[in-house]
Amino acid sequence: MKRSKYNLDKNEGKLAYVIEKLELVTKDIAKKLGVTSALIARIKNHVDQETTKLRNMHLYAICFAYNIPIEIFENKNINTEEKINLYLNREKKKSAKPFSPNQEILSKLEGVWYMYSYTSNPLFGEIWETKTTFYDDYVVEDEHKNRGILHIGRNQSVILKESNGSKNITTITFDNSRVFYGAFLFSRVSKSNSINKELFNFGLCSRKKLDKKFVKEILGEKKGVQLQISYDMLERIGFCIRADV
Repeated sequence: MKRSKYNLDKNEGKLAYVIEKLELVTKDIAKKLGVTSALIARIKNHVDQETTKLRNMHLYAICFAYNIPIEIFENKNINTEEKINLYLNREKKKSAKPFSPNQEILSKLEGVWYMYSYTSNPLFGEIWETKTTFYDDYVVEDEHKNRGILHIGRNQSVILKESNGSKNITTITFDNSRVFYGAFLFSRVSKSNSINKELFNFGLCSRKKLDKKFVKEILGEKKGVQLQISYDMLERIGFCIRADV
């Protein structure tokens, strides 16, 4: 058996090997995790000092971002390149199927979250807060009894939710790698209840209930994170259809 150049008895060495095996790029890792390239470089170098030692937060975030089985790091008996490759190959086969069950990400989402975004109707205030619960069977339900299903993809996940009243569909998309931090950005496409018009929103999802003034500071200007479809566009589409007949 060929001896590895990495110390695979330690998670620092395992991660360095996995990064090399999967040919992961420092800038790409940093972008997905929302951290600096310098931090990722220090993690990859795995110098055994307090300031650069691998932390579980970084480890779990990288695993979620690239669908790396966390068992590789939690199981002390997985300490050879051959054993690590076996787990990586298993995950590669699983990833070929879209929206496969992913217990690691589901376990991080399970429970209560608070979703914040700008409202389409100024009568309800500027920031809309929706208490939302993720269940262990992939069902998602908000405080207004709107229910949906969580579909976990390789890098991103999407919630397909049906409105309890209008029966319109809402889609909420977010990056898997951000779930670990307890607060993440999401994008939502829905129909505004007042005029039943398509609406796109960026928003913030948080484990903790936040002050709405603080949320507004995070989201920035409304015009930068919300877009309503123009009826003129729908009319132009209609004209295009008629023109093709």
